[in-house]
Amino acid sequence: MKTVTYHTLRLIIASAGCIGGVLCAQSTNPSSPGNPGDLVVLDPFTVAQGADKGYAATATAAGLGFAVQLEKLPIPINILTPQFLQDIGSFKVEDAIRYTSGVAVGGRNAGTEGFVIRGFSTGNMLRDGQLFNVPTDMSIIDSVEIIKGPAAIIYGVTDPAGLINIVTKKPSFKPRTDISGYWDEYGTVRGTIDYNTPLAKTGQLRGAARFIVTRSYEGYPRPNEFRDRTLFAPSLHLEYGKNTSFDASYHHTDEDGRLNRIQTPWDRIPGDTVVENGVTYAGIFAKGIVPVARDFTYVTPNDDWQLRSHGFDLRLVQHVTDDIAIQLAYADTDIDRLQYFNLGGGRITPNSAGQYLAGNFQMIVETNEVNHRGISGKVLYNFDLGATKHKLTVGYRDSKDRNFGSAFFDKTLRTDITPVVIADANGGKPGVKFKGAPQSVFKITEANAMAISGVVSNTDPNPVVVRNAYVSDFISMFDDRLNVLLGASYVEIATQNESSTIPQFGATYAVLPGWNLYGLYSKSFKANGPLNSLDPSFGFFRPEKGEGREIGLKLNPNAGKWSGSLAFFDIKRRNLVKFVGGGQFDINNYISSGEETSKGVEFDLVYAPTPELSVIFGYAYTDAYTSKDTIVGPLDDQNKDGIADSIGLTRAGVAKNDLRLWLSYGFANTTGLKGLTVGGGITWRQGPIQQFQAFNQRLVRENNDPTRLDLFAAYNTKLGRYDLRIQANMQNATNALYVDRLGYFVQPSTFTLSVDLRF
Repeated sequence: MKTVTYHTLRLIIASAGCIGGVLCAQSTNPSSPGNPGDLVVLDPFTVAQGADKGYAATATAAGLGFAVQLEKLPIPINILTPQFLQDIGSFKVEDAIRYTSGVAVGGRNAGTEGFVIRGFSTGNMLRDGQLFNVPTDMSIIDSVEIIKGPAAIIYGVTDPAGLINIVTKKPSFKPRTDISGYWDEYGTVRGTIDYNTPLAKTGQLRGAARFIVTRSYEGYPRPNEFRDRTLFAPSLHLEYGKNTSFDASYHHTDEDGRLNRIQTPWDRIPGDTVVENGVTYAGIFAKGIVPVARDFTYVTPNDDWQLRSHGFDLRLVQHVTDDIAIQLAYADTDIDRLQYFNLGGGRITPNSAGQYLAGNFQMIVETNEVNHRGISGKVLYNFDLGATKHKLTVGYRDSKDRNFGSAFFDKTLRTDITPVVIADANGGKPGVKFKGAPQSVFKITEANAMAISGVVSNTDPNPVVVRNAYVSDFISMFDDRLNVLLGASYVEIATQNESSTIPQFGATYAVLPGWNLYGLYSKSFKANGPLNSLDPSFGFFRPEKGEGREIGLKLNPNAGKWSGSLAFFDIKRRNLVKFVGGGQFDINNYISSGEETSKGVEFDLVYAPTPELSVIFGYAYTDAYTSKDTIVGPLDDQNKDGIADSIGLTRAGVAKNDLRLWLSYGFANTTGLKGLTVGGGITWRQGPIQQFQAFNQRLVRENNDPTRLDLFAAYNTKLGRYDLRIQANMQNATNALYVDRLGYFVQPSTFTLSVDLRF
């Protein structure tokens, strides 16, 4: 693992010197900003969210740096509050987004998280506004922000899908210790210690420190799958007077795991069948890529991986005058990842114990070393110009990402084949029955079977450097009835010698108090990958470009008792990179191809009529499809009409209709059930199509309308003089059978129990 580099040490020393100079000169600065509700005082990331209670978040300071009411901001933002994240029993961000309309998990990968937002896949995740792509853990997360569509240029980051920003837990000046534990019936256990303490005050200097340590082992209902993880995250917060703050945080993760890659068999749809050579078989997933092999197949029973990551970030907020503030940030993260693919072959009929076995006889080893370094700064200026009020942000971001990866293949067949269980006809627990047989992509005799030949390098040591200079002005006029957001971002992808200026403009207008019509136009511009997956000297694809338009309604008419938004959107992304290799690592797997379009409507509502009742409702209709594509081979144009068969095909994992409903009810202190909160939620997705992106997508599709029910109950009481919370969740209580977009069976009915002791 890489050690802290020389340039990093220089920056730390320089930052310390800068902070020292600021502290020494602090006595001449004004004591406080003029409008603390408008200009961020000390903490640009929790000034709004930390003040929210329950499920309703009314304002945000993210991106712009100013605390702005959500109904006045013409940007689609969903904020998942700490209370909501606790109630749904979320383990990581993948769990947290379950009740956000138009957002879904993007598939299963070892040690990473991906998402589908408004029909487009994205891996863009920020931590406190800085790029961050390490598996998440709720033990260090305070809240989650979801920005939909290409409106995220206010962060200096552009993506047609949007992005997810996690807001981490920060030190506070109130001493507190949380000890929590988590358990589920498939063997998952987690313990967390969260210790926060104020530091001794010296003159105008005061500080606080926080230490979070988490140890977890995640069990799964699928055979041969687990994740073992240790996380350590200390942080420090310093304030000098009322105008200067400095934050430093560090994280270290160490994890090992195994991913069951085989599409576990199950009876997808009653009566659904496959006919091969006159023989009828029960329907299973992924029929149609190649004829279903009922005898001897290639399978990849599991992946084993090791992931080590560490990184730190430094942040400085300095108020220069009543109306001007400066924010500076630096982040550095290293990720080392080693992954083993076990190729195997076996008879796919169950033995007497109902187990499907496969023997491992070949291995692929992939290694990745990833480093992200980001420097960013903002100047915030709050001023009036005639009858208009302005919140001006001028920012700069410089990001450097290095991804060095290789793949090594063991071409020697092993003689000591050890059978492993890849599926169990008896299921992982009573009530979960897996029927049918495992489905594999290739038969050994197929012409397009995987090529395993020697050692193949898939190395890209070239760092990707992206620089962004951006400006935005949030203008309020006519007694705040009309609010206009004007912005632009100059994006330079230095590695590729490409650049573009990306505009963004929108407005909200209050037709009635709390009822705001809004419109937004924005573009995106992002780096694509290397032209050749085997030889980095070929350079890079041209950048991907996107464009989004939307109109809608933002509302908060009753002092936060109910709030939400209605949006109609139309987004396009062009110059895409298409994966065509079909799992063959000794050919170039990528080409530039086509265009994707996503149109739809979203409605999000948070309803809290009383302190006891909270309701979250979300609905999305999303029509996301391939609008242009390139013919690469005969599989792409089977009807030979000269038009790619994928054109018009719905994007993988996208549900046309998507309904989410969650509610909780806390019994009042005047009742005999004081301290008890109960609730649950329903998610329904109509016909998400499951596909393998590497193949002709018209051949691999499965429609299903999964309805999932989640339940929870929490009891808050006292253990002596300490606060105690006991919570039980039943995830997927109805045991609905459904799959993620890559065709893997997703969590069956699972009971979880968590305990939190605070003192």
